[in-house]
Amino acid sequence: MRFGKDFYSGLAFAVIAGWMISESQKIRRLRFDVLDNAFFPTMAAVLLLIFSAGLIVQALLSREKSSPFRVKKPVRIVLFLAGCIAYVLLMEPAGFLLSSILFIFATCLIISWPFKAKTIVYSAIFAFATSYAIWYVFEKLLRLVLP
Repeated sequence: MRFGKDFYSGLAFAVIAGWMISESQKIRRLRFDVLDNAFFPTMAAVLLLIFSAGLIVQALLSREKSSPFRVKKPVRIVLFLAGCIAYVLLMEPAGFLLSSILFIFATCLIISWPFKAKTIVYSAIFAFATSYAIWYVFEKLLRLVLP
């Protein structure tokens, strides 16, 4: 049996879900509410695990031959992963707003490669608007502390 993209992506998401579940159990419990702090991350991880298991089962039961796993644009994947690492490292010294704007802008440019001047302008507007909206909702409206 030859496994395809669905099987491997389901397997990768199942591993990520397992890691998320183990990390969410390390969240300090404050007991201010009926649902503790770890409820939503754990729920998201369990849902990811359920859907990834469904994807694996669907890939195994499929009668069609799945296409083999091939990476068409490895440079984009490496750039995106490097951007994710830079985002995490930049979050502490630069703060949420600036690091998010830079990350979203860089990701938009990676996705739309080769890009034109119009793409740069739209990506900059989208990155600023999205990051500012998220920052405003969480920081100002919900009064939560972002990094």
